[in-house]
Amino acid sequence: MSILIEDTARNNLVGWTLEAMNAGHVRGAIISPFTTPRIKSHKQGGQQTAERLLGGGAEAWFDPVTHALQMPNVGDLRYYADWDLWEGMVGALTTRAEQVSHVRRVFKVQDDLGVPHLGPTILLHSAQSTTSERALEVAQAAVDEDPGCRLSIAGDSAFWSGGAALDAHVGALAQLEPGGWFISVVRSLSVLPVPAMAEEVHGLCRTVRSLSEDGPVHVSHGDLAGLPAVVAGAATLGTGWDPRQRAMAYANYAARDTGGDGGQWFVQTTVRGLLSLLKRSEAQVLAAQNGALAARLLPGAVPPGASGAFLHHAQVLAELVSSINPPGQTAYRTLHALYNAARADWATVSAIIGGGSRADAWLRELQAGLDLYAITEGW
Repeated sequence: MSILIEDTARNNLVGWTLEAMNAGHVRGAIISPFTTPRIKSHKQGGQQTAERLLGGGAEAWFDPVTHALQMPNVGDLRYYADWDLWEGMVGALTTRAEQVSHVRRVFKVQDDLGVPHLGPTILLHSAQSTTSERALEVAQAAVDEDPGCRLSIAGDSAFWSGGAALDAHVGALAQLEPGGWFISVVRSLSVLPVPAMAEEVHGLCRTVRSLSEDGPVHVSHGDLAGLPAVVAGAATLGTGWDPRQRAMAYANYAARDTGGDGGQWFVQTTVRGLLSLLKRSEAQVLAAQNGALAARLLPGAVPPGASGAFLHHAQVLAELVSSINPPGQTAYRTLHALYNAARADWATVSAIIGGGSRADAWLRELQAGLDLYAITEGW
């Protein structure tokens, strides 16, 4: 199993994760201080969440998501302060003492929860800046405390498109030789399909290829857009039942207008043959108008409700990851062929459901980035 469920503002992380795990689709979940309270409120607290996940046989992590503090308009801090992750000013990581203190407090929380050590990081917009140097210092502090910890790397599209500067930054981090990695592409909005860029995908793949030689790499909130990274060697992808679990974005951490976490459930249908999502009504029209095509692209019935849509998505994502493993040239050829087939089928599907083909939005930049990575690898 190669899927981890990212934390959710809803109160169903454990139940739906264990259901998907018992179905053979996922391996565990990641707790965030931004979306899970330390002590139970209207939502289950962190200790009970970790205990239930671990007791159910799932893998559990606590990601401090320190890089969210550098996002513009960050303000959803209703649970964050209770986790006691800072000795002084929240977000202060300028001095060595501040860096060490934050790392130690993060590791203490993880020890209390009974989960592995995952170091914090800083959000990067450039791989060659004073901020990237500070991110290296924070990583060094984490490895000094626990050489076997995993390290985090988080950056926006410009960071991951950084070419030689990105490779140099990643090379410096790799010299720390941690136990593994959590890496994140951070976006402005949690919209699907994500607005990926080819060079960003290329940089992500190069990074995964380099780091995976020495430890497992998790692509945080990777979802369908993370499939090229699996070809490059990513061990796990993050996903969930909400767009905020499938894309890491500034908007996810902005102040909320009200105290609730309600709103409509995300029930779009994952169409394996398209490597894309359709609205449930569109999937139903496709099944009614061309049953043979629907059966090929979307085996089985259109999943009902939010829980059914999520379980189906987790199954499809897990199957896709399995189909492009082990990583390497054969995996590249498989995913490249899947992209080609999906682009061709989108033309037929769009004629049935109405509107133009969405193949470019879902597939073009991901495939272009994958192809750039193949050229780099000499494939």
